[in-house]
Amino acid sequence: MDYRSRWQQRRRERVTRQRLIIIAVCVLAVVAVAVAWQRIARPAPAGFSVPGADICWLTAGDDFLLVCARSGRLVRTTPELSGQATRWARDFTHPAGFLGPAVPAQGLALIGCADVRLRAVDVATGLQAWELAASGAVPAVAARDEHVYFGSEDGYVHAATTQGRYMWHTGLGAPVVAGPLVTDEYVIAATLAGEVHCLARASGARVWMVATDAPIYAAPRMGPSTILVGDDAGKLHNITPEGELVAEYAFEGLVRAPAGIADTVVVAGDSAGNVARINPSDMSEVWRTRVPGPVAAEPVIHAGLVWCCAGPNLIALDVESGRIRRRLAAEAETTDVIAAFGRIYWATADGRVRMISP
Repeated sequence: MDYRSRWQQRRRERVTRQRLIIIAVCVLAVVAVAVAWQRIARPAPAGFSVPGADICWLTAGDDFLLVCARSGRLVRTTPELSGQATRWARDFTHPAGFLGPAVPAQGLALIGCADVRLRAVDVATGLQAWELAASGAVPAVAARDEHVYFGSEDGYVHAATTQGRYMWHTGLGAPVVAGPLVTDEYVIAATLAGEVHCLARASGARVWMVATDAPIYAAPRMGPSTILVGDDAGKLHNITPEGELVAEYAFEGLVRAPAGIADTVVVAGDSAGNVARINPSDMSEVWRTRVPGPVAAEPVIHAGLVWCCAGPNLIALDVESGRIRRRLAAEAETTDVIAAFGRIYWATADGRVRMISP
């Protein structure tokens, strides 16, 4: 091979290397843009608006969505958030105002009210079926089978049937502001005195009590084998069904939203904007991610993602790594998020409800 041929070969090799470098740089640039795009806060879809801007909560039924506004308005709408197919002739309203989400049970929507009443609304007509007087304002409700259980701000847990017949009440000595956890045999309720109480479901008799470090605003949740509840000391506690406090996980801020649980996956957040996936067996950390705002509602685990309310944002985190995959921004603080009908629904404090597909 003469000198000219060797020079041409080296030139071709140099050009090939340059092309490969350019291709590699372009691929890396595309990947970087894609990752950055996932983290950019994109405007949220318009969605559905409750008359009058207000904090609202969401509950899904068999073929409908209930939107409960704090000002005292309960709206039934379609899963598509449009049309009149499942709307009532008139929204159910009450001037006392509502303190939490409506709970569907036996064809009724059960709502806790500020005027020391539990109200039941017929989900087919939107008309009140019955009301039951409690001893204090009713912040949250839980239902199981044909029974309803609710706490009151004067420190009692109450039980009734879904037909409105009162069964029992038990005093816990401090306000109960979170909905109780109901199992086959027990009712688990937490108080602002930092105590978790276990009551017999049939009679309301005390079974055990566990004391934590601070007031509890978060509703207890049943994990894979233990009870998980957060408090204002920034701790998520792990309690056995027998009433033994076995472990805890420490956050920076207040833990006022219930833990999100799906099978063996447990995710919780705090008021400082930390979201953590926790191993429920020993409360060790799997991952921890900071999101742009306080976690105001129970995280939802759906389609390989963890959906979190974070300030005016809805954030989707990868369930395995905790990396931010999607971010949608609204004009007001997020108040609730649920998964239903293969979609994610979220509400904001301006009375708007939106939906997105995972």
